[in-house]
Amino acid sequence: MQAFADPTAYKLKVKRPGSDESRELNVDLLETFNWLIGLSVRHIAARQIFNAAFERDSEKRLQLDGRLKQDASGPYWFRTVSGSTPDGRKTLVIWRKLTGEPEQDNLVLDEWFAKQSCSARDSEFDLIYVNGGNNLENLKTPDALWKVRLIEEDFHRLMFEADGV
Repeated sequence: MQAFADPTAYKLKVKRPGSDESRELNVDLLETFNWLIGLSVRHIAARQIFNAAFERDSEKRLQLDGRLKQDASGPYWFRTVSGSTPDGRKTLVIWRKLTGEPEQDNLVLDEWFAKQSCSARDSEFDLIYVNGGNNLENLKTPDALWKVRLIEEDFHRLMFEADGV
């Protein structure tokens, strides 16, 4: 869903009761998603903002030209929420701003994920949610047990599908 490309800019058209008039309201996707999955929040991290330069290697694969650099004016940002679901699964939710360049967005996510030592703490989480297409499953070590899910899919299912239908 393109609407989740910038989680801070999500808007919803809300109809005023008793009229045909509607207005756009900002929706706090982070808090709404926590509520939808029943997350008992342990920690909400501050947003981290980065800049990156890219190059192609000899086999035309995209790679970083240098390192991922913290930069308040950078186009890439991440914000995480950790906690547990009602069934006891330790959960990490990764929110990020997508630029519309999936190959770059995913490379930056992979680098950020490795830099955060998430991979070193594989056993800490049972479930990892992330917005936007990604390839985090490919970063799992053989002994890692965590599973990656798309925020958009569960958000849509939990928000808009009626029970028992």
